[in-house]
Amino acid sequence: MVASKDLDKISILVPVYRESSLLERLLTDLLRDPYQSKEVLVVIDEPTEISLNVVERFRDRIIFILNDGRIGKVNALNEAFNRTSGNILLFLDSDVQLQTAETGFLEILEREMKGIDVLDIKKSTDRCSFLEKLVHYEYLGCSLVSWFFSKSVGKTLGVNGAAFAIRREAFERLGGFRRTINEDVDLATRSFVENLSFRYTGRVSVSVKPQSGWKDWYKQRRRWGIGAGVWLKDHYRLLARVSIRKPQVILPSLLLIMPSLLLVFFNCLLPDALYLCILNLALLVLSTQPNFVPLIIFLTTFGILVVKNGIVTTLTYTALSCIFYSAARELGYHFNPFEFLCYYLIYSPLSLLMNIIGIFRVMTHNDMIDLDWKV
Repeated sequence: MVASKDLDKISILVPVYRESSLLERLLTDLLRDPYQSKEVLVVIDEPTEISLNVVERFRDRIIFILNDGRIGKVNALNEAFNRTSGNILLFLDSDVQLQTAETGFLEILEREMKGIDVLDIKKSTDRCSFLEKLVHYEYLGCSLVSWFFSKSVGKTLGVNGAAFAIRREAFERLGGFRRTINEDVDLATRSFVENLSFRYTGRVSVSVKPQSGWKDWYKQRRRWGIGAGVWLKDHYRLLARVSIRKPQVILPSLLLIMPSLLLVFFNCLLPDALYLCILNLALLVLSTQPNFVPLIIFLTTFGILVVKNGIVTTLTYTALSCIFYSAARELGYHFNPFEFLCYYLIYSPLSLLMNIIGIFRVMTHNDMIDLDWKV
């Protein structure tokens, strides 16, 4: 154990809207962590009876800020920051669980923050339900992008706000969170502009509880899609410059976050003439077999569409599954080929569609978007 006087003080900020079934366990793990130089602040909008019971149990050891009305996550976190005194700020959502609490989560985090401004933390799910298993690969892709930016650029355009850390002076330099939907990504993008240093770590990790069902997932992704549109509108000049200067970083990152873009890319890029050659070769082989006449008729009618999608799907899935499998081994994630196939063919296209719809809404009807639920 490092001597207390040699440690940076860590301020842990946890926002809650109404209540969280996992809050008590999270607070217990934070208090049990052997790291001495720490403070925990929990800010709760519209606390319920359950939240008030948690407050009563922990009020002597944790700083609670209770708001009768909903002031929103951004305002709640900025308000909580004004009560902090730590050199390192650790932001945790109320539905995460520490995965390395017993081995010294905070001390490892403090060491990982040496010499850097922003730290992204590994995130995963319990993988109990089918939806959780698909979300697992989304977190894998995001972690891989963070790892990639950390190794290749040393700065970042985005972090997942469920769990990340930032130095106090860096947070003050950025002016805290802005009143926007994806406040975590926005903060990271502004850190890129300010040339703040960044690192991804898997030495500490958290488990995130995803949405309980597809209906809640849709509501969340609808908000995130709008958030992506607002983010693009606010930072499109920077994103264009970075894309031009570092396409070798931006393009792979886009494909890792939204793999279904690869399907769109190849379907649009490769000419139909290539698929027609493959189809003609298949028909030539099949024409020697009289029993395959119905199949030949089918291929003649729908051949290009069938062959094109079949080839693109097979090749892109094979390439991406190799990349994600290697990333899973490197970053300590589970990988299952069938689950990844479902993620690639079902989850990723749905997520991409939600983002496209959200971006379109912002670009065409920005004045009609109501942000009261967020800020």
